Amino acid sequence: MFAVFFFNTALADTVVLKSGKEIQGKIIERTPDYLKIKYNSSEVYFENKYIKSIAEDNSAFSSGETNEAGLSASGFEKGMDLAAGGNFEEAQREFNDELADINGALGVLEGVKNGSISKQCAVYLFKGFRDMRKGNYQDAAVSLEKAWELNPKDPDINYNLGAIYFALTDFQKAIAYLFAALKLHPEDADAYLLLAQAYYNTGKYQEARESLLVAKKIFQKNSDRNGIIKTERFLQKIEVKP
Repeated sequence: MFAVFFFNTALADTVVLKSGKEIQGKIIERTPDYLKIKYNSSEVYFENKYIKSIAEDNSAFSSGETNEAGLSASGFEKGMDLAAGGNFEEAQREFNDELADINGALGVLEGVKNGSISKQCAVYLFKGFRDMRKGNYQDAAVSLEKAWELNPKDPDINYNLGAIYFALTDFQKAIAYLFAALKLHPEDADAYLLLAQAYYNTGKYQEARESLLVAKKIFQKNSDRNGIIKTERFLQKIEVKP
């Protein structure tokens, strides 16, 4: 994927998600984990992993790094660059994200081998995962919807569809799929965290807070320090409104 730099001529900030969706408004908060922007009279929240580039007024930069060929670096390459610069926590996040993708792919292959996933379902899954990594979220949604039709009770398919629709800013669909994923796998802290973001972005602040508290409890149970920190930062900033 080619890195894209966006220059904004209006007195507004522009956040471009990896799905290609542009959010124009005023950035009101940025942390190492997330960004909050005033958009259409509401505050919306996105984790940095969903963001492709940010343009603040007349300055712009890409959230991704590029290699000599102009292509965006993989999570492993980014992690190596960050670690070489002494940014170990950020490097660990990149490595963990890359490892999660690899483990997910291996899990699908193992499912095909033991018969729990059909070959046709696996093809749709890999097409969807490939398109997600390329930023083609609309195409990814089509493939994963087809996989879901073959295996609607797979929590990972439901979670990934929730993540795709979140990236496409269709938060209602994201909530529906994430809720389904959690019914099938109620100990998924990442799903609760993403659900909290979707609730927040639809103005459901109390539901967002409740989801964050559950996520924090699971992160603590799993001794996931990064997850705990991320959740606590969000809890500190969230404003519960009637």
